[in-house]
Amino acid sequence: MASVFDVSPYDGGWCVKIADTGEVLFFDSRRRAIAQAGRLACAWPRAVKVKVHARRSPEPEAWNQAPTDFAFPLGAPV
Repeated sequence: MASVFDVSPYDGGWCVKIADTGEVLFFDSRRRAIAQAGRLACAWPRAVKVKVHARRSPEPEAWNQAPTDFAFPLGAPV
């Protein structure tokens, strides 16, 4: 079974979590975290799967408006 390296956001930056050892490496940018995960994957003695997570977006309830919240009904002249 392949080892898993998770590249995921955290407060203020990104981290690489190594599932086999439980080690967590912190980086200030996504690009650096992915690059380090790639270097570690090349040097790792077993097969590695690198999973890159997207930065969390706001919950849909935070930005979606209910249709009744519009200032004008649909089709009304502005």
